[in-house]
Amino acid sequence: MLRSVSRDSFTTLIDQDDDNENDDLQSQQHENTQELTSDLISLISQETLINTSIQIMNRNISQFYKHYELPLISSYLHTGVSLYLSLQDLLDNKPPILTRTSSMMNFNNLLRRPFRNSSFLTIHKHDYMNNKFEFCHVDFKIHSNHITYYILKFPTLDKTVYLINNNSSKPTVDFEYKKTCFRITGVTGTTSVIGVSPEIKLYVMNPNSKNLLTYNTTVSNGKKLQINNSLSKLVNSQDQPRINEMLKNEKPVISIPMGRYLDQGDVKLKLDSNSATKSKSNIIKHGVIRLFDYQDEVGDTGNNVVSDDMLVLCCVLLVLREQEYRKFKSG
Repeated sequence: MLRSVSRDSFTTLIDQDDDNENDDLQSQQHENTQELTSDLISLISQETLINTSIQIMNRNISQFYKHYELPLISSYLHTGVSLYLSLQDLLDNKPPILTRTSSMMNFNNLLRRPFRNSSFLTIHKHDYMNNKFEFCHVDFKIHSNHITYYILKFPTLDKTVYLINNNSSKPTVDFEYKKTCFRITGVTGTTSVIGVSPEIKLYVMNPNSKNLLTYNTTVSNGKKLQINNSLSKLVNSQDQPRINEMLKNEKPVISIPMGRYLDQGDVKLKLDSNSATKSKSNIIKHGVIRLFDYQDEVGDTGNNVVSDDMLVLCCVLLVLREQEYRKFKSG
């Protein structure tokens, strides 16, 4: 759906059945633009399920009304992928929100010298006039045999995010952004050779937890991570039973994902010949990013504009999707 100001519950929107995806573009477009038919209630009304004092990126959880479903599209004529606000924007020849360009290096080469310090990819943001600028630059680093991380630099936001990979037999990714800790599941890790994940989920975690890879992590020499915590010690020693126990016991603050990437298997779509996008008559829909966004208490007129904070989370999901995709292709 293009955007909904949610009176629906967090759970209802996230757990909608994904099995009824229609490969026909017009059917998908109808599905994405129709009004929600469920009995809509506000997120804040779920007082028995969610503690409304929870802060996410310095905002109260009750502000997260908006729900987006953003299709990830590529065409046969151009390399790279583009994230659109909706399929209707594609039909109307409107610019995407984000596009990614990458080094296209075989993922396995990133684990070998001399490629270890190579750039992984760059993500550009587009304005409504289709002017683009660098929004996120991504580098890949190796901390140890079983812990790797991505450095995501956002020059226009003056922010840097470190995605720390737990490469055990049960991989996870931990990161922190705006005083909020997140954990991602559904990835296959950076040291395995096969990428098979159909769904990548992003959860909000307890910021005071000592069982995240972000705990007691410092940055030295401007960018190199020093990681020393309970989980990192277990991952480095590959004590899998204790890793499994720690991951199982560490519960999200909210039991449903804040965002997720759903892979849809590279569905080929043919646009209507009457569409304004004649140059894109054949496209591939790779999947969708579904996430909740906040509505500002002041100054938000309800426009269909994804906040920069949510674009940061989109970049996180795009990086991990790229990781899985490259491993799948190289495998």
